[in-house]
Amino acid sequence: MWYLCVFYHRLLDYRKPEFESLADLFGAFGDKRSSDFNTQDKVLQWRLPKHHHPDSPFHFVHLPSEDVARNIANRSILVKGIYELWGEGNDFEELEEAVKSYPDERKLPYLEYESTFKITVDSFGKALSLQEQNERIQGLSYIPFKGRVNLKNPDHNFWLMETDENETNNGLPPVVKRRIFFGREIGGADRKLIPMYQLKTRNYLGPTAMDAEMAFLMANQAQAAPGKLVYDPFVGTGSILVSAAHFGAMTMGADIDIRVVRDGRGPDCNVWSNFKQYGLPMPIGLLRADNNLPPWRPGLKEVISCMIACC
Repeated sequence: MWYLCVFYHRLLDYRKPEFESLADLFGAFGDKRSSDFNTQDKVLQWRLPKHHHPDSPFHFVHLPSEDVARNIANRSILVKGIYELWGEGNDFEELEEAVKSYPDERKLPYLEYESTFKITVDSFGKALSLQEQNERIQGLSYIPFKGRVNLKNPDHNFWLMETDENETNNGLPPVVKRRIFFGREIGGADRKLIPMYQLKTRNYLGPTAMDAEMAFLMANQAQAAPGKLVYDPFVGTGSILVSAAHFGAMTMGADIDIRVVRDGRGPDCNVWSNFKQYGLPMPIGLLRADNNLPPWRPGLKEVISCMIACC
């Protein structure tokens, strides 16, 4: 099924690679152990909305199921949301026609009396006042919502999103014509991770400590997960391993500087204390090692699920 994927407008080169790594992690490409698994099928189908630039945050993506879409969206760092698109248009008249044409069997289960819902109005390239947002919500009266509004914890989240005209986009990706989307939210990124793990609150830092957002992106592209072992050969103060451990992976690191992996700045300010700070499982081990002369026995690399290095 095709879904609308809306990215945060940042780190543009990382958006699709992170998404595709998570799609692979959550089984979008089928069972790799199956005899009929074809590596050529490991390519997601993407397409752009009408008139949109490749750098646009709006993309359509084809995924095998809503569960896969939800898992990707909820774990991603750069996916703002994934939506079941009920309609789109260049203006509100086209949008209304599209939403009314969307199959009732897809819409009605989310409009029942016993359900609660919330409608969020969002825009890209311009800011909407509260009055403008309310006017747009009132303009959706043709959708037969029967449930109750719940702004804090609704059963179903709906989003009305629009882009601005190209002339006022002020350096944002060019959009030749205005485009409006309406859909049901499947899932969205947990951006609370970024302030939770931000470097300014971390116990032990070095001059090359990796930004939390980038570390989580790397962990996602490495498909860090329970049962996997992630190894960082340039561990430093452990930023990458912290993000991998957050996702449940076992971790291990090495650094050529013995002072980093053994001493830090004391018994309560070292790589180990960073894991303790967040209540994460400690690394299996931290080694003093030169990556040019790795100490592994032949075959040991097969035990490592992923090696992450940033140099």
